[in-house]
Amino acid sequence: MELLKEVILESEEDTYKLAEEIAQLLKGSEVICLRGTLGAGKTTFVKALAKALKVKNPSAVRSPTFTLVNEYETDKGKLIHIDLYRVPDFDYSEFIGEGILAVEWEERDKPCDIILEIEILDENKRKVRIYRK
Repeated sequence: MELLKEVILESEEDTYKLAEEIAQLLKGSEVICLRGTLGAGKTTFVKALAKALKVKNPSAVRSPTFTLVNEYETDKGKLIHIDLYRVPDFDYSEFIGEGILAVEWEERDKPCDIILEIEILDENKRKVRIYRK
């Protein structure tokens, strides 16, 4: 994986700008792996990505911690949001190719096209490293 970018996010607006940039790179079948501690902003990023991809109701985007998988229709096909926090060994390979996958808590060596490593710097500041295959 190649480090594409490292950025400091200081607001929710910064997160939305980053999501817009990443949305421009997407063709519609990528796997985005989101890594970071609890509360780092993984779900917040997926909400921002949903908005950038023109999900009809981005405010309805919720963490799928208990449902495991949530799907949303976008201008580029489906956005499939998967949360592996409670089920780290869940095999989501059946979803690959069905849309854009945003996978929280993916710490294994699964095929990721883009990896976002989100590090908490303080209450409102995050460092994000973006890697691309």
